[in-house]
Amino acid sequence: MGLLRTTESVYRETNAKNLWDELSKARLDLVEERRINHSLRKQVNGLLHYINEQNQLNEDLRMRISLNPKTGLPNHTQLDVDLQEYFEQLTHDSKAPSGAVILIKLDENYDIITKTLKPSVSEWVLYQISTRLQELATEMTPLFHTRDDEFILVVPGAGEPEKLQGLLDDICRIISHPHIFSGYHITINCLVGVAFYPMNGSTKSTLLNNADIALNHAKATGKGHVFYTEKMREDVVEKMHIQNSIIRALEEQPLKEIGQQFYINLQPIVTVNALVDGLPEIDRVDAEALIRWKHPENGNISPEDFIPIAEETGLIIIIGKWVLYNATAQIESWQNTHHLDSRLAINVSPRQFKNDELLDSVRRIIGFRNINPECLQVEITENSFLEDPAEAVRKIFKLKDLGISIAIDDFGTGFSSVNYLRKLPVDVVKIDRSFITDIATNTQDRNLVKAMVAMIQELGLSSVVEGVENLDQLKILMDMGLQRFQGYYFSKPLMPADYLSYHRRNCPKPSVIGSEQSQDYQKIPVQV
Repeated sequence: MGLLRTTESVYRETNAKNLWDELSKARLDLVEERRINHSLRKQVNGLLHYINEQNQLNEDLRMRISLNPKTGLPNHTQLDVDLQEYFEQLTHDSKAPSGAVILIKLDENYDIITKTLKPSVSEWVLYQISTRLQELATEMTPLFHTRDDEFILVVPGAGEPEKLQGLLDDICRIISHPHIFSGYHITINCLVGVAFYPMNGSTKSTLLNNADIALNHAKATGKGHVFYTEKMREDVVEKMHIQNSIIRALEEQPLKEIGQQFYINLQPIVTVNALVDGLPEIDRVDAEALIRWKHPENGNISPEDFIPIAEETGLIIIIGKWVLYNATAQIESWQNTHHLDSRLAINVSPRQFKNDELLDSVRRIIGFRNINPECLQVEITENSFLEDPAEAVRKIFKLKDLGISIAIDDFGTGFSSVNYLRKLPVDVVKIDRSFITDIATNTQDRNLVKAMVAMIQELGLSSVVEGVENLDQLKILMDMGLQRFQGYYFSKPLMPADYLSYHRRNCPKPSVIGSEQSQDYQKIPVQV
């Protein structure tokens, strides 16, 4: 019994020790597990925090990518996404209503503001415009700010122009409402182009492109808002065709050979001192060089069609050089071969006038031809000097230093004729034909011409009246004291040989000396 109790006692002690060891180990394991769990919790919390930060960064990035920073409106990126979803919905739902895309572009006043006033003013104006437009937008007609001066409004369910007329009027009205800010009183207008789905396009790119075509048509015609038509696209295609034809005509041959397609006509500018037996007695004949284009496939193309395109694309620089070199070749021919006293005027477009090479080109060609510079006259329009009057005055003085005279063409059609004319060192003012057409029957036109003539004379300048078509117009103009005229009453534009005959026929006095033999004008090759 004693041995049994002893064995039992030992067993109990051993069991207790083992249990204690196990409990101690379990406690240590528990502590370790808690430590690991705590570490895991920290890692999980850190991971969640990182995920939240990344989500916030992604949201910020999405906002920056999809929203315009100046107005907070969805931008072109969001427009692409939303329009794509819209078109997918229309594709899958044949009963979905048609819609319209309204493209809104601020006019040139906004561009002037951004260039002349501090950024805070232009940004404030832009924000005000966006706020006004948002008043017209709804959840169903989202508004997008796609470029600095451009907004787009999507209008589902508007399938006919009549449904949008009121909205378009409201858009133009609220944008043109003056912005008054810290002493500034700013007025900005807009142009609007509209294209309908599916009538004007069944894809996003086509619809936006057609809305842009409509907007450009609004700009060209001076209308506030325009609905797209297929005729507008045809006009754009025709314009591109003319542009490409000009490029081919200019690039496929050297400058001296451009005359294979282009040529110059000369329209007489006559000086009339009196009417004899009711008919004008011509005392002197000068001329204006007018470029013409005979396309090898399409025949004669009007300058009204190709000159604006050449000006827009910059191709007018090359064309202008060709006119300058060939016009001065004509003067050289008059002086050296025909002994003819006649001044020749050439037109210099606004883009050509601003080109830095103009002065050097004129200087070089006068020296190359060895002509009297007084026989050359440069005609510029008011648009040539409105943008930078100081630079225009400097350039005109440089041209006059070469000995040539300067004329202002199409006088009276610009916005600041009187204001700028008194500052410009010009010699001749050409009164635009638009004031002459109805002068015999329209008292207002007659009074306007009288006022212009009085002002021109007061400034000590000479004048030429364009567009004289009949004797009644001539008599009225001569009664105002005018003597120099240009128009179909005297002559249409002539080929150089025909102009030479016209000059000799009307000025048989000292202005024609020597050879009476008519010779065709030969263009002299020039290296540029």
